[in-house]
This record gives sequence, structure tokens and C-alpha cells, in this order.
Amino acid sequence: GESARRSLPESVLLDGAIGLVHSLKYATDAESMGAPDYIRTVEETLVDGCGDCEDLTYLLVGMLSQPAIGYRTAMVILPGHMLVGVHRDDLPAVYADAPTLPGGTYVAIECTTSRPIGEFKDEPVLAVYGDGVEYIDQSAITDTGEEFLRDPTQFQTIADASAKRPH
Repeated sequence: GESARRSLPESVLLDGAIGLVHSLKYATDAESMGAPDYIRTVEETLVDGCGDCEDLTYLLVGMLSQPAIGYRTAMVILPGHMLVGVHRDDLPAVYADAPTLPGGTYVAIECTTSRPIGEFKDEPVLAVYGDGVEYIDQSAITDTGEEFLRDPTQFQTIADASAKRPH
């Protein structure tokens, strides 16, 4: 309840939320849904017990931004990957020295692997979706866009994938 939550150190709440997400199985959309791209709702991720980096990011962002924790969160986009960003000023004091993402506002939290808070795949950060969109590495965005344009048949719209899924 409320009194139990107040007695827990803030770092325990954060670590618990991250631990819950890390306990879920990583599964690509092709493996778990039979579609090249499918975005699960938070409820689907919890019920299915699995998700890809997008699904797990949405789950953790959802938990951390709720009033019980109340962090300012962001979705961080890398080439072929997504992770959570938490505003550095919202993190518990034990994480005060965690490295920030480019721009210095958000600290990375990986959802698919157990990495220390602040560490992420050594790839350029394309964009951070927090209080708006902040594009970080314009050249990497261009390179990634060119890759998508080379073979657009490999992508399927979310609407098509959703239509094939039984409701």
C-alpha cells in the first residue's frame, strides 16, 4: 500500500521496476507475433511475458512515469534499437554519477539486457522523445533512413500486422 511504498528507498522502486522488465523474455515480433513489426500494448507485454525492445521500453516508461514514481521519461531511439531515458534530476542519489545520453538531460536504461544505468549499446543516438523530439545525430538518421529505403518490402505497417492478429 501507500505506507509501504513510502518506506521503500526510491532506488528500490526504480530497481524493482527495471527488474520486472528484465524478467520478461526478449522476443522479436517475427518470433512471437509472426509479423515483421508489431507494437504490443503494455497489457499485452505483461500477459505475453515477452516483447522486443520497443515493447519493453513502453512498459518501463509507463511504470516510471506513473505518479507512484513520477519520473520524467523519454524513449531513446538508436539504429534498430530503443531504450528508456530518465531525466537525470529524477534519479535517486545513488545514480547521481550515471553517464547521460548526448545532450546531458537523460540517463539511459536498457530494457533488453542487464546493463548498469547509464550504459547502452555503443551506437549513435538518433532521437530522444521526451518533452518533444530532440534529434541527436543527424548523419546517423540519414544513414538509417537510406537503409530503410533500399528495401521497403521488409517492413509492414502496424495496421496490417494488427489486422492479422486475432483479437
